[in-house]
Amino acid sequence: ASAGKKLYLTISYFVPDRDIRALLIDAARRGVDTRVLTVSDTTDIKSTWYAGRARYEHLLRGGVRIYEYQPVMMHAKTLVVDGTYSAVGSMNADTRSLSLNEETVLMTLDEGVAAQVEEHFMEDLKFSKEITLEEFNSRSITDRIKERVCYSFWRIL
Repeated sequence: ASAGKKLYLTISYFVPDRDIRALLIDAARRGVDTRVLTVSDTTDIKSTWYAGRARYEHLLRGGVRIYEYQPVMMHAKTLVVDGTYSAVGSMNADTRSLSLNEETVLMTLDEGVAAQVEEHFMEDLKFSKEITLEEFNSRSITDRIKERVCYSFWRIL
């Protein structure tokens, strides 16, 4: 909510609830470079991937840039805000992490640490595919159905 220039989020199981989506879109609309790096279809839990993709259009229309990591299953969870604040941990942007799992996150207010986390984020983008709204809207009807069905179970994913 306090990001002024950059907000970079790496998250393997990305099924953001309404509040997280609103925070990301609000940042993007304020002119913050807002990027989310998540898994591709190489994920180990396809239902979670489909459920997360069910909300891509809303995020993309709101100005959030979304990338899917291509080579292998990506399991990182990081956050960098304005090159100063950073977080690294095991927490995902999903209901299970927020409510059920015992997750941990190391948060720092240190420009040196934030620079290293941001450097890794930018390096990972080289192995990722940016999802554009135009391309996303041309996905198959089968994928759209899978997304809807999986999203209907988002609270347990």
